[in-house]
Amino acid sequence: MRIATLILLSVLLVSISPAARAAEPAGNDPVVISFAGGSVWTSGSTGTCIWYFPVLGNLALESLFETDGSGNPIIDKQHAYLIWVSDWSIAAGFSQGPLSLAVLPSGQATIYYSATPEARNFSDPANRSTWGTPVATFVRGGSLFQSPDNWASDKFFFTATLASSKSFPMNGRKPFNLREVIQHSMTCFEYGANASTSEAGTCFAVGSD
Repeated sequence: MRIATLILLSVLLVSISPAARAAEPAGNDPVVISFAGGSVWTSGSTGTCIWYFPVLGNLALESLFETDGSGNPIIDKQHAYLIWVSDWSIAAGFSQGPLSLAVLPSGQATIYYSATPEARNFSDPANRSTWGTPVATFVRGGSLFQSPDNWASDKFFFTATLASSKSFPMNGRKPFNLREVIQHSMTCFEYGANASTSEAGTCFAVGSD
């Protein structure tokens, strides 16, 4: 009786497995994004954050940066095809024990693409005419700016939701859309130094199929 029951259960499982698999949602891969750069203070409580991306999912470095005469990627802001730009403001600053804290409200961010990044002029953060084509916009969530040492170093966590994106020829290759890497949003951790004039960090996202 037990053998017959096991055989019947096996037959049932085999018969329903395709339907069960078909009903499961398609899985999307987690994506790691790393950034570096810094903020330019435009007043005592406002600034502009500019990053470049040494890691953007599985994209090759040659797709993200110009190369030198030997074909090696030059990993810095001046040679990055893609840059993240976000204006920010401090709503309130206060202390909690030894910590210095500041509230940064939500804002917007734009990723620019340029096939000739060395032509960008960063001398005026308000003039972005040379920074390239906007290829993605984000709504950046508010968060708490934290420093244990009077802003010699700081930490910042936030979420950025992809509001719009468009396809573009990534360094002359096939059209690429950032929605392939960031389907909906990304959650980021940033570490800064010298009042965040130097910044680096990592974001986690889910890519599209």
